[in-house]
Amino acid sequence: MAFASIILLLAFSGAMSLFELERVSHDTEEILRASKVTTDLAREMVNALNEQNDAIIEMAVIGGNLVDITPHYNRCVESIQRLNVATERAQQRMVEIGSPTLTDSLIYYTAKINDLANNYINGDVHRFTLNDEESLATPHAWYVECYKPEYVNVSRQVTKFMTGSESTLGPDVNRLSNTARRAVTPVFISLVVMVVVVLMLHYFLNYYLIRPIIRINNELGDYLRYRSPFDKEIPCRDEIKSLRDRIVLLIAKLK
Repeated sequence: MAFASIILLLAFSGAMSLFELERVSHDTEEILRASKVTTDLAREMVNALNEQNDAIIEMAVIGGNLVDITPHYNRCVESIQRLNVATERAQQRMVEIGSPTLTDSLIYYTAKINDLANNYINGDVHRFTLNDEESLATPHAWYVECYKPEYVNVSRQVTKFMTGSESTLGPDVNRLSNTARRAVTPVFISLVVMVVVVLMLHYFLNYYLIRPIIRINNELGDYLRYRSPFDKEIPCRDEIKSLRDRIVLLIAKLK
C-alpha cells in the first residue's frame, strides 16, 4: 500500500509538472513572439526613417538636376508610406497589449517629419524659401534647421517605443517565473514525501520484521548448537509472532 501510494504520488506530481512545463513553454513562446514583433516593427521604422533621411539629403543637400534626384524622390515617397504603415502597426500593437498611449509621441513626431518630407518633394519648401525673405535661404539650411531636428526626435521615439514595449513584458515574465516555480513545486514535495515514507518504511521494516527474524534465527541457532533455552519473549507481531510461537511448540515437543 505504501509503495502504491508513492507511485500514485509520483505519477500525480509528474503530471502536474508536465502541465506546468507546457504552460511555461507556451508563455515563453508568447514572450519571444511579442519581442520579435516589437523588434521587427522598430527595425522597419528605423529603416524607413533612414531611407527618407538619405533621400532628403540627396535632394536638399547634395542637389542636382531633375534626372539625378528622381530616384531619390521615389525613395522618399516610398519611405514616407513605409514609415506611416510601420507607425500604425506599432500603435495597433500597443493597443493590443493594453498600452495605447505608448506610441502617442511617436505618431506625433512621425506625422511632423512626414509632413516636412511631403512639403519638400511637393515643392512647398522651395516656393517658401523663394517668396519669404525671412525664411531659410536654401534647402540645405532647411534641412539643418527644420528636418534634422525632427529626424532626431523620431529616432528617439522609436528607441522609446522599443524600451517601452520591453517594459510591458514585465507581467508576462513574472507570470512565467511563477509558472516555472509551480512546475518544480510538485516534484519537490513528492521527493520530500518519498524520502519521509522510505525512512518510515525502513524503520518499521527493521523494527517489526528484520530485527525479530534475526533474533529468532540467533536464538534457534544457539538452541541447536548449545541447547540454550529459546527466548519465548522475543518482541514481534503478526506472522513473525506466529513463527516464534510455533518454534517454541516444536522445541517443547522435542524435549
